[in-house]
Amino acid sequence: MIRAISFDFWNTLFTEQPGGFRFYQENRRRLLREALRTIGEFTDERINEACHLEAEAHHLIWIEEHRTLTATERIARVLAHLEACLPDGTMAEIVRACEENIFEFPPVLVDGVRETIEKLAGNYRLAIISDVGFSPGRVLKQLLRQNGLLQYFDSMVFSDEAGRSKPHREVFERTADTLRAVPREIVHIGDLEHTDIIGAKRAGFRAIRFVGVTPMSEDETTIADFVIEKFSELPRLVESFEDEDENIELAGSREGF
Repeated sequence: MIRAISFDFWNTLFTEQPGGFRFYQENRRRLLREALRTIGEFTDERINEACHLEAEAHHLIWIEEHRTLTATERIARVLAHLEACLPDGTMAEIVRACEENIFEFPPVLVDGVRETIEKLAGNYRLAIISDVGFSPGRVLKQLLRQNGLLQYFDSMVFSDEAGRSKPHREVFERTADTLRAVPREIVHIGDLEHTDIIGAKRAGFRAIRFVGVTPMSEDETTIADFVIEKFSELPRLVESFEDEDENIELAGSREGF
């Protein structure tokens, strides 16, 4: 039977407000420009190009190496493109500001998440398996706390803390160990096929793709067990996995020795 449920964070539990991505990006670049003025002349065009190169390289690392870089590493790589070096104290201030940037324009809970989590928590152990961007696990945990949801989760595996990102098997296995469940007893819910769904299925989890925020393209296929648009559909689908297992057990008992 299903004993536990794991969730992606971004575009599954939380989503950015309209204009959020641009707000965070512009804030990071403003912080960088202000710090660089103290050590030399750097045009906006040059700074933007360095940030673009870093973002492209980070995306490849995420896709090919299944890990995410910390804010410190990412800012250091931007500075390397600019052939610049900031004092340690200034660097620490920028890193922290970039990590906590989302508190100035916080993401919001996806519709139906709060009610569904509260309902599921009474019957299942719950977990989060999330890749992070500039905001690390400690910040995302604080968002969960501010929204009154932190207490419902028995396990939280964030890529900056785990050293691996989805779809690497390690983050799913770590979750299963913490939840004290075998993979087949866990359902993972997420919005991305190449990280959430493929990673979960390879690890032996069941998988549900949530398309309420990130819709599937017309020609896209999925290996998920189910696809849902609304969180209110989730409890019924999780129960259907249990019915399926029960039917398998009954069929086996009729076969005899």
